[in-house]
Amino acid sequence: MPVRTEDDDGVRIITIDRPERRNAVDGPMAQELREAFAAFENEPGTQAAVLTGAGGMFCAGNDLKAIAAGDFPAPTVEGPPPMQVTRGRAAKPIVAAIEGYCFGGGFELALWADLRIASTTAEFGLLNLGKGLPCLDGATVRLPRIVGHGRAMELILTGRRLSAADALTYGLVTQVVDPGRALPAALALAAQIAATPPEALQAARRSALDQWSLHESAATAHEAEIALT
Repeated sequence: MPVRTEDDDGVRIITIDRPERRNAVDGPMAQELREAFAAFENEPGTQAAVLTGAGGMFCAGNDLKAIAAGDFPAPTVEGPPPMQVTRGRAAKPIVAAIEGYCFGGGFELALWADLRIASTTAEFGLLNLGKGLPCLDGATVRLPRIVGHGRAMELILTGRRLSAADALTYGLVTQVVDPGRALPAALALAAQIAATPPEALQAARRSALDQWSLHESAATAHEAEIALT
């Protein structure tokens, strides 16, 4: 299966497994991703997930051959984005474990996660823009919120590749580890998340995500409302 899942002590591991195409995602794989995350969210025994890629590579983005062949549905404002899952918010925390290429739609998948851990082999970039392909999976929204407007505009307008070391400096990733260690480090972090009492954790996570569209006074009231409901 191009998308594999397994559980590890309350953590769901979701693996993109198509190394012959550098884990580039085609239409059927995107549907499998949506189904995998829906199953994770509906499983009460798992409180966090780790998203990773097989073969020492996270995801090179959308499969350009599949796009050329019309394998993806024509994008619309109302319809799902190419990666299927990224227009909505995951119900439970997700940690991305990143080795190697993390480009285009793959980068957007990583930005969709709550936290990102990278090995020294990781490279990030919106290389799709250099091929005339727009961002449709949330990069232009989430990247500025994570790294700040100026740094996000640099990456968007230049399309340059960002190293793991620079990603740490930018605040894009929370930890950089040795090659092959991104998944174990992400699992350790996800296990820590999963061990936290879920009600308080989920309330705090929801408040932190909701506050972007609210004035400070409304956001603090919203925090209390969520916490006390």
